[in-house]
Amino acid sequence: MIPADGQNLPICETQVTPEWLTPESIQYVAECINDCENAQMLAELRHIFPRQVLTEASRYVKPHQRQNIRLWLTELNK
Repeated sequence: MIPADGQNLPICETQVTPEWLTPESIQYVAECINDCENAQMLAELRHIFPRQVLTEASRYVKPHQRQNIRLWLTELNK
């Protein structure tokens, strides 16, 4: 269930397994990050994917999207 806008989603606490860190998995998560359109979508990704996977995938994010992600993270971490 996805909470209504404005509600905080918990951050995924799943332990990373080797399957999460395969090139295919990292590429998929990078594509998901590149497709984010707003802070709520980024919050949903943080809820779904482990932090280590998001960090690794963020290395492959398009430069213009990287700026958006920084802004959204600031908003989400308030």
